[in-house]
Amino acid sequence: MRDYDGNADNDMELQEIIKMHLGKAQDQRPEAHMSQIFRCDQATYDALDGETGIKKELMKNEIEVREIRDDLRVEALKCFHRHNAPKGSCIDWEDDSKTIGRKAGVPKANRQYLCHYCPVGSGYVAHKERTAMGMYD
Repeated sequence: MRDYDGNADNDMELQEIIKMHLGKAQDQRPEAHMSQIFRCDQATYDALDGETGIKKELMKNEIEVREIRDDLRVEALKCFHRHNAPKGSCIDWEDDSKTIGRKAGVPKANRQYLCHYCPVGSGYVAHKERTAMGMYD
């Protein structure tokens, strides 16, 4: 927060932050919340303000990543249903046609596949791989 010299009851920035915080809290009584507020100089505030921008950019990227992940899950379910919801293995499990991203220069063990978002992958195949590694002994 910017430095405010005066009575905290008249600090509108502080009052707005308190309202936003209490509005999201389960227990909205002010006495139920401890606060530590520190004054800082303008240079520190400017540096922290830059940090806020970076955090917002990271959050935007996180939202994009979640949208892409959700799209991949939808595509994997379409593939799952095209194969009539296989119960065992799948005829094109980790096939080159199911590769996400580039293949050149990426070892097969490190590639991402649409299959990794499929119920077959999270069920049967993962169990089979874990059993082979002795994880269920």
